[in-house]
Amino acid sequence: MKEFAEKKYKRSILIGAGSFFGLPFSIGEEDFVIAIDGGMKHCEKEGIRTNLLLGDFDSYSIREEKPTAPFSAQEKHGIAKQYSIFGENCMSEAFLERNKQVSLPTISLPAIKNDTDLHAAVKLSLEMGIKEMHILGALGGERMDHSYAALQSLAFLTEKGGEGYLYGKRQVFTALRNGIKCFSKEYKGYFSAFSFSDSCSGVSEKGFKYLIENVCLRNTEPVGVSNEFIGEEAEIEVKNGILILSYELLQA
Repeated sequence: MKEFAEKKYKRSILIGAGSFFGLPFSIGEEDFVIAIDGGMKHCEKEGIRTNLLLGDFDSYSIREEKPTAPFSAQEKHGIAKQYSIFGENCMSEAFLERNKQVSLPTISLPAIKNDTDLHAAVKLSLEMGIKEMHILGALGGERMDHSYAALQSLAFLTEKGGEGYLYGKRQVFTALRNGIKCFSKEYKGYFSAFSFSDSCSGVSEKGFKYLIENVCLRNTEPVGVSNEFIGEEAEIEVKNGILILSYELLQA
């Protein structure tokens, strides 16, 4: 685990256990890849190089037959102290013992906790100084509550000064706080903007099919759904508040 603190990573790739539609980009040496619990199954199936396995392991079994990770008792204590985001006592010796069952560096989280495994991975990435995060396998399936929780993690990341992207099959979600996001003319399809805050003031959209200027969007009114790109450079601005943006993936 020591090398993680020493190396500077450009972005983190967080892979959850939800619906997974492949990687929309290539992974490089500057990417820190976290398999989140059952997301490890996607990584194993797709052959995705992974730096860390994290979760409470309700959807992925750490099997005894895997090689033992070389963590000494002192190193275990360091892992708990350095990477615990729930307080120094959250990782009991029983939890840390599970790290020995896999060769991949592993953080075992308690099943009873306030944060989702994904949110824990977001916080860990922030602690490592990583501000750009790409989240896959966190949408779809039968757990709509987990999908909404993932959007909350996006908003949290943006509030902390980071930049996050949440990927579905054909769409990507991101959050925008007190700023401007621009799109090149290559973007196509639908574009939606939803107020995640109680209200978002000073919202303007330029270069889209429908233009708005300095309006207020509220989180109880879905008026920002289904705008469209029209082959021009476009931008959206919000002066105060957090917007959730949704648009179609740009095809390579």
